[in-house]
Amino acid sequence: MSDPRTHDYTHRGWGHDYIFLPHRGGLEARITGWGHGIRAGDYLLLQNGDGSSRYVIRSIQYERDPPDMWSASAEFAPRERRTA
Repeated sequence: MSDPRTHDYTHRGWGHDYIFLPHRGGLEARITGWGHGIRAGDYLLLQNGDGSSRYVIRSIQYERDPPDMWSASAEFAPRERRTA
């Protein structure tokens, strides 16, 4: 298995968008979206006000029609703070 990839969904548009359904105060979510190449273990950066939040994909299923539509379960995965 290859290293996890990060998919930036902070700039939404046709063919690159999502619907976010939070659970447990946003610590978990069901996300339906459009785009190719997302796998379990990958990260999504999602728009959150003026910033972004990161979620790790726990499971994902692609639809047959349209083939770029997917539904995933995800978990909040904050980025680690870097110290100087």
